[in-house]
Amino acid sequence: EGAAGGGASDAARQALASLVESLLEQRTRARAERDFARADALRDELTAAGIAVEDTADGPTWSLKDGV
Repeated sequence: EGAAGGGASDAARQALASLVESLLEQRTRARAERDFARADALRDELTAAGIAVEDTADGPTWSLKDGV
């Protein structure tokens, strides 16, 4: 349920969304398995790539950080 903004083409936005959603699914699985080190590493990887992750009651959401 993320949103990619800026001047990115639709294809680039879809590719980014697919990659981010895949990483978030892995992170959710890691958290469910109580592998918090892996979950944190995935979050840190996303953060380093300019993706802000917010955990909500309905699951994680993401957005591009300002300036990305």
